[in-house]
Amino acid sequence: MMLDSLIVIGLATISLGNIQEADGVKEHTFWLRNCGNQKVMLAQGYTSCGCTTIHFEKDKAVAPGDSTAVTLRFNPRGKGGEFEEVGTIVYGQKHKRLQLSLIGHCITSEETLLRQFPIRVSDTLRLSTNRFDLGIMHQGETKERTVVVLHRNKNQTSMAPIRFTVDAKTPKGLQHIVYPIKVGGQQVNITLDVLVK
Repeated sequence: MMLDSLIVIGLATISLGNIQEADGVKEHTFWLRNCGNQKVMLAQGYTSCGCTTIHFEKDKAVAPGDSTAVTLRFNPRGKGGEFEEVGTIVYGQKHKRLQLSLIGHCITSEETLLRQFPIRVSDTLRLSTNRFDLGIMHQGETKERTVVVLHRNKNQTSMAPIRFTVDAKTPKGLQHIVYPIKVGGQQVNITLDVLVK
């Protein structure tokens, strides 16, 4: 038997399923058991993102065979789409680590959607942007960008790649290039601001 060892009772990864951003914070309590033959101290906890917090009794001694609770709280504000948030507990004299996670899909509120996809193409299509500043470019140089497209009728996003190369026909100086892309069967113009040297 290991001297100091914590195990998760049940699953270390919990699916929250589909959650609504508007419903606010979601949480899950995990139970950890000391399966070793010495007491274990929970020294520290940290998370993968500021949207998630980890709560437990710090510096608590967990006796062999005893259990303790660790709670992960996830704030979905501005976190639309698939998520995986990880909380890590550091314990024991050798600073062992145990990871716990929450996964799921967050359905964003209308306010967040309008902030993330401010450009309206139609009732069912919105864009993350319709303009990029490419900075200074020289002849033969290529830059790539991506427009994120929200398909509201399907509740999903896709990527529209943009690839611009300065060729011999591109005039020098500050240019505002119109770059057409196809989005949901419609043509949308993206403006590329570039200073050609």
